[in-house]
Amino acid sequence: MTERNDYSGAFDPGFDYEDLSKEALVRLVREYGLIVHLLDRSMCAAIGMKYGADAVKELAIEEWAGASPVYGDRLRRIMNVEGDGVSAIFKVLQLDPGFPHHYMDVHYELVDESHGYFELAYCGALMDAEPFGDAMVTNMCHHIEDGTFDVTAQAVNPKAHIRHVHRPPRVPTDRVPHCRWEIVIEDDTETLPEKDITKITRMTTAATFAFPDMKDGTPHVPAAPEA
Repeated sequence: MTERNDYSGAFDPGFDYEDLSKEALVRLVREYGLIVHLLDRSMCAAIGMKYGADAVKELAIEEWAGASPVYGDRLRRIMNVEGDGVSAIFKVLQLDPGFPHHYMDVHYELVDESHGYFELAYCGALMDAEPFGDAMVTNMCHHIEDGTFDVTAQAVNPKAHIRHVHRPPRVPTDRVPHCRWEIVIEDDTETLPEKDITKITRMTTAATFAFPDMKDGTPHVPAAPEA
Protein backbone atom coordinates (compact mmCIF):
# COMPACT_ATOMS: atom_id res chain seq x y z
CA MET A 1 0.00 0.00 0.00
CA THR A 2 1.23 3.48 -0.87
CA GLU A 3 1.77 5.60 2.22
CA ARG A 4 -0.46 8.62 2.56
CA ASN A 5 1.12 12.05 2.90
CA ASP A 6 -2.23 13.40 4.05
CA TYR A 7 -5.88 12.32 4.16
CA SER A 8 -7.09 13.92 0.97
CA GLY A 9 -9.28 11.97 -1.40
CA ALA A 10 -11.92 9.38 -0.62
CA PHE A 11 -12.89 8.22 2.86
CA ASP A 12 -11.21 4.91 3.79
CA PRO A 13 -13.19 2.89 6.37
CA GLY A 14 -10.06 0.82 7.12
CA PHE A 15 -7.78 3.80 7.73
CA ASP A 16 -5.01 3.31 10.34
CA TYR A 17 -2.20 5.60 11.50
CA GLU A 18 0.32 3.21 9.96
CA ASP A 19 -1.09 4.08 6.53
CA LEU A 20 0.51 7.53 6.90
CA SER A 21 3.98 8.54 5.82
CA LYS A 22 6.57 9.68 8.34
CA GLU A 23 5.97 13.31 7.36
CA ALA A 24 2.22 12.96 7.91
CA LEU A 25 2.78 11.22 11.25
CA VAL A 26 5.09 14.01 12.41
CA ARG A 27 2.40 16.58 11.62
CA LEU A 28 -0.18 14.49 13.44
CA VAL A 29 1.99 13.95 16.53
CA ARG A 30 2.69 17.69 16.73
CA GLU A 31 -1.02 18.40 16.65
CA TYR A 32 -1.77 15.68 19.22
CA GLY A 33 0.77 17.24 21.59
CA LEU A 34 -0.99 20.58 21.23
CA ILE A 35 -4.42 18.95 21.63
CA VAL A 36 -3.31 17.70 25.07
CA HIS A 37 -2.92 21.36 26.05
CA LEU A 38 -6.26 22.29 24.52
CA LEU A 39 -7.94 19.56 26.55
CA ASP A 40 -6.14 20.76 29.66
CA ARG A 41 -7.13 24.38 29.00
CA SER A 42 -10.79 23.46 28.62
CA MET A 43 -10.70 21.24 31.72
CA CYS A 44 -9.01 23.90 33.86
CA ALA A 45 -11.33 26.62 32.56
CA ALA A 46 -14.40 24.53 33.36
CA ILE A 47 -13.15 23.84 36.90
CA GLY A 48 -12.17 27.47 37.42
CA MET A 49 -15.52 28.81 36.24
CA LYS A 50 -17.40 26.55 38.63
CA TYR A 51 -15.09 26.20 41.63
CA GLY A 52 -12.42 28.92 41.40
CA ALA A 53 -8.64 29.19 40.98
CA ASP A 54 -7.73 27.18 44.10
CA ALA A 55 -9.62 24.17 42.77
CA VAL A 56 -7.82 24.49 39.43
CA LYS A 57 -4.45 24.37 41.21
CA GLU A 58 -5.41 21.35 43.32
CA LEU A 59 -6.94 19.33 40.50
CA ALA A 60 -4.26 20.19 37.91
CA ILE A 61 -1.65 18.75 40.30
CA GLU A 62 -3.77 15.63 40.79
CA GLU A 63 -4.33 15.28 37.04
CA TRP A 64 -0.62 15.43 36.22
CA ALA A 65 0.49 13.28 39.16
CA GLY A 66 -2.13 10.70 38.32
CA ALA A 67 -1.26 10.38 34.65
CA SER A 68 2.39 11.23 34.04
CA PRO A 69 4.02 8.27 35.85
CA VAL A 70 1.64 5.92 34.02
CA TYR A 71 2.05 7.24 30.51
CA GLY A 72 5.75 7.79 31.18
CA ASP A 73 6.14 4.06 31.83
CA ARG A 74 4.24 3.26 28.64
CA LEU A 75 6.41 5.64 26.60
CA ARG A 76 9.57 4.10 28.01
CA ARG A 77 8.42 0.61 27.01
CA ILE A 78 7.46 1.42 23.43
CA MET A 79 10.59 3.55 22.83
CA ASN A 80 13.08 1.30 24.66
CA VAL A 81 14.22 4.04 27.02
CA GLU A 82 16.73 2.31 29.27
CA GLY A 83 18.39 3.29 32.52
CA ASP A 84 17.38 5.59 35.36
CA GLY A 85 19.81 8.47 35.04
CA VAL A 86 19.20 12.06 34.01
CA SER A 87 19.46 11.18 30.32
CA ALA A 88 16.57 8.70 30.72
CA ILE A 89 14.47 11.35 32.48
CA PHE A 90 15.25 13.82 29.68
CA LYS A 91 14.23 11.24 27.06
CA VAL A 92 10.87 10.79 28.77
CA LEU A 93 10.38 14.57 28.86
CA GLN A 94 11.25 14.79 25.16
CA LEU A 95 8.51 12.23 24.47
CA ASP A 96 6.00 13.67 26.94
CA PRO A 97 2.78 15.03 25.35
CA GLY A 98 2.85 17.72 28.05
CA PHE A 99 5.95 19.14 26.35
CA PRO A 100 4.82 19.37 22.70
CA HIS A 101 7.76 20.39 20.57
CA HIS A 102 7.92 24.04 19.49
CA TYR A 103 4.85 25.04 21.52
CA MET A 104 7.03 24.17 24.50
CA ASP A 105 10.50 24.88 23.11
CA VAL A 106 12.54 22.89 25.64
CA HIS A 107 16.35 22.76 25.56
CA TYR A 108 18.28 20.15 27.55
CA GLU A 109 21.79 20.23 29.03
CA LEU A 110 23.14 16.91 30.32
CA VAL A 111 26.02 17.47 32.76
CA ASP A 112 26.25 13.80 33.76
CA GLU A 113 23.86 11.01 34.72
CA SER A 114 23.25 12.62 38.11
CA HIS A 115 22.93 16.25 37.04
CA GLY A 116 21.43 18.33 34.27
CA TYR A 117 19.38 21.38 33.30
CA PHE A 118 16.46 22.09 31.04
CA GLU A 119 14.97 25.40 30.02
CA LEU A 120 12.02 26.66 28.04
CA ALA A 121 13.09 29.12 25.40
CA TYR A 122 9.38 29.55 24.69
CA CYS A 123 6.41 28.33 26.74
CA GLY A 124 2.98 28.46 25.14
CA ALA A 125 1.35 27.76 28.50
CA LEU A 126 3.02 30.86 29.94
CA MET A 127 1.72 32.91 27.02
CA ASP A 128 -1.79 31.81 28.00
CA ALA A 129 -1.28 32.67 31.67
CA GLU A 130 0.61 35.98 31.54
CA PRO A 131 -2.31 38.13 30.32
CA PHE A 132 -4.19 37.19 33.51
CA GLY A 133 -1.49 38.53 35.82
CA ASP A 134 1.15 37.31 38.24
CA ALA A 135 -1.26 35.32 40.41
CA MET A 136 -2.20 33.06 37.49
CA VAL A 137 1.46 32.70 36.48
CA THR A 138 2.53 31.84 40.02
CA ASN A 139 -0.25 29.29 40.28
CA MET A 140 1.06 27.48 37.21
CA CYS A 141 4.83 28.00 37.38
CA HIS A 142 5.21 27.64 41.15
CA HIS A 143 2.41 25.68 42.80
CA ILE A 144 1.53 23.28 39.99
CA GLU A 145 5.09 22.69 38.79
CA ASP A 146 6.37 22.17 42.34
CA GLY A 147 3.64 19.61 42.83
CA THR A 148 4.29 17.70 39.62
CA PHE A 149 7.88 17.84 38.33
CA ASP A 150 9.34 15.59 41.04
CA VAL A 151 6.53 13.07 40.52
CA THR A 152 7.43 12.82 36.83
CA ALA A 153 11.18 12.57 37.46
CA GLN A 154 10.84 10.07 40.30
CA ALA A 155 8.82 7.75 38.09
CA VAL A 156 12.19 7.14 36.40
CA ASN A 157 14.47 7.50 39.43
CA PRO A 158 13.07 7.81 42.98
CA LYS A 159 16.09 9.86 44.05
CA ALA A 160 15.63 12.58 41.40
CA HIS A 161 14.43 16.07 42.18
CA ILE A 162 13.85 19.15 40.04
CA ARG A 163 14.28 22.72 41.28
CA HIS A 164 14.01 26.05 39.50
CA VAL A 165 17.02 28.17 38.62
CA HIS A 166 14.60 30.90 37.58
CA ARG A 167 10.94 30.91 36.61
CA PRO A 168 8.09 33.34 35.97
CA PRO A 169 6.70 35.81 36.79
CA ARG A 170 9.36 37.14 34.43
CA VAL A 171 11.66 39.95 35.55
CA PRO A 172 12.24 41.73 33.25
CA THR A 173 8.92 40.99 31.55
CA ASP A 174 10.58 39.88 28.29
CA ARG A 175 13.08 37.54 29.93
CA VAL A 176 14.26 34.54 27.92
CA PRO A 177 14.50 31.67 28.39
CA HIS A 178 11.11 31.77 30.04
CA CYS A 179 12.33 29.42 32.79
CA ARG A 180 15.30 27.21 33.67
CA TRP A 181 15.31 24.11 35.88
CA GLU A 182 17.99 21.94 37.47
CA ILE A 183 17.62 18.20 37.93
CA VAL A 184 19.77 16.29 40.40
CA ILE A 185 19.87 12.65 41.47
CA GLU A 186 21.29 12.24 44.97
CA ASP A 187 20.91 9.70 47.74
CA ASP A 188 19.39 12.05 50.32
CA THR A 189 16.49 13.11 48.10
CA GLU A 190 13.11 12.45 49.69
CA THR A 191 11.26 9.83 47.65
CA LEU A 192 7.63 10.84 47.34
CA PRO A 193 5.01 8.18 48.11
CA GLU A 194 2.82 7.25 45.18
CA LYS A 195 -0.34 9.34 45.27
CA ASP A 196 -3.74 7.71 45.53
CA ILE A 197 -4.75 9.25 42.20
CA THR A 198 -1.79 7.53 40.52
CA LYS A 199 -2.79 4.17 41.99
CA ILE A 200 -6.33 4.68 40.71
CA THR A 201 -5.08 5.74 37.27
CA ARG A 202 -2.95 2.59 37.00
CA MET A 203 -6.14 0.51 37.28
CA THR A 204 -7.97 2.24 34.42
CA THR A 205 -8.61 0.66 31.05
CA ALA A 206 -6.48 3.35 29.41
CA ALA A 207 -3.50 2.46 31.61
CA THR A 208 -3.76 -1.28 30.97
CA PHE A 209 -4.82 -1.27 27.30
CA ALA A 210 -2.57 -3.28 24.98
CA PHE A 211 -2.41 -2.31 21.31
CA PRO A 212 -2.52 -5.14 18.75
CA ASP A 213 0.30 -5.77 16.31
CA MET A 214 0.50 -3.50 13.30
CA LYS A 215 -0.73 -4.62 9.89
CA ASP A 216 2.68 -6.00 8.95
CA GLY A 217 2.99 -7.92 12.23
CA THR A 218 5.27 -5.42 13.97
CA PRO A 219 4.50 -5.53 17.71
CA HIS A 220 3.39 -2.30 19.36
CA VAL A 221 5.84 -2.90 22.23
CA PRO A 222 9.20 -3.85 20.72
CA ALA A 223 11.37 -6.57 22.19
CA ALA A 224 14.00 -5.29 24.59
CA PRO A 225 17.44 -4.99 22.98
CA GLU A 226 19.83 -7.84 23.69
CA ALA A 227 22.40 -7.18 26.37
